[in-house]
Amino acid sequence: MLLICTRITWARGPPQVTISVMARQKIDNKRCDIALLVDAEAGERRASGHFVPERSSVEAYLLEALRAQRLNVTVVPFDAQVDPVIAELRALKPGLVFNLTECVDGDRRLDAAIAGLLDLLQIPYTGTGLSGLRLARDKALSKHIVADLGVGVPRHFVIPPRGPIRNPRVPYPLIVKPQFGDGSDEVRGNSLVKNERELVQRVRVLRKRVAAPLICEEFIEGCDLYVALLGSTPEVMPAVELVIGRKGRGAPEFASYKLKNDGAYRTRWRVRWRVAKLSRNLRRDVESASRAIFQALKLRDYGRVDYRLTPDGRLVFLEANANPDLHPHAMGNNVCFAGVTYGDALKRIIAAAQLRVGRKNINKNK
Repeated sequence: MLLICTRITWARGPPQVTISVMARQKIDNKRCDIALLVDAEAGERRASGHFVPERSSVEAYLLEALRAQRLNVTVVPFDAQVDPVIAELRALKPGLVFNLTECVDGDRRLDAAIAGLLDLLQIPYTGTGLSGLRLARDKALSKHIVADLGVGVPRHFVIPPRGPIRNPRVPYPLIVKPQFGDGSDEVRGNSLVKNERELVQRVRVLRKRVAAPLICEEFIEGCDLYVALLGSTPEVMPAVELVIGRKGRGAPEFASYKLKNDGAYRTRWRVRWRVAKLSRNLRRDVESASRAIFQALKLRDYGRVDYRLTPDGRLVFLEANANPDLHPHAMGNNVCFAGVTYGDALKRIIAAAQLRVGRKNINKNK
């Protein structure tokens, strides 16, 4: 029986609030197969010392699915005060870390730092490493890399956090959003600007909320395609199409934050996701481009590439997501990894991570 005293200093809430937790881990008799590393905001530490994810969250669903595979899983919250996190991981000695973190103190650009810390600790983990997280996070840099592959990208420019607001002759309309955002952060209906006046107005609003560069990119007419990739090779899953079933004034034109997170709004506009019906040639182009992008941006184990498909059949890259939402109901029930059950998708992610580091399959002998 090992007694660990963990001290956590929270970044938010009353200043100088410190919580002490006595966490007991029977690491000598019960090996930790997987440490589920999550953002500290994803749940709470109970008096027992166990960290419990919020109900119905992706963390809670993933924890249940992993335990259903007869794996011994411990949830570890990542906090900016890293010493307790390091101590807990070293005490657990997990066979693998399933990395679900996305930010540090709300800063999504620091997700790569978490991967870097795991590298320093020499703890194997699922998903993309430090370099790939940085490449995929940067919406401008990733577009330059993808354009060099011969894949179409929107014309775009970057506006710094301060200074003049100038458009270097990229045609309107434009989508304005944070260069390092995630999950449609700050993408709203008024993110689509149609002239210089609207551009200046939107940038000024965002500058008050986001102390980071903004990317302004050409709005591409067409439909949204989401292409998930899974495994070490990787396998390109069938493309998923965003369908907005109801038209009319005020209908969404793109995947805003509200569309992704407001069920009533989706119901109103009959929003759904379905496996896209693509021609053989287009399906081949999607697979080829997605696999090339996955490799060029140094993604690992799983990921998602987002495109716009124009009315004339042209494929335009929008962004790559190195840690797409693993909630089983993201894009509808099991639609993102089309044709693969939730449990099987998680098994393949784990297997790919283990293959990369040469570890034994922890699902064996269970």
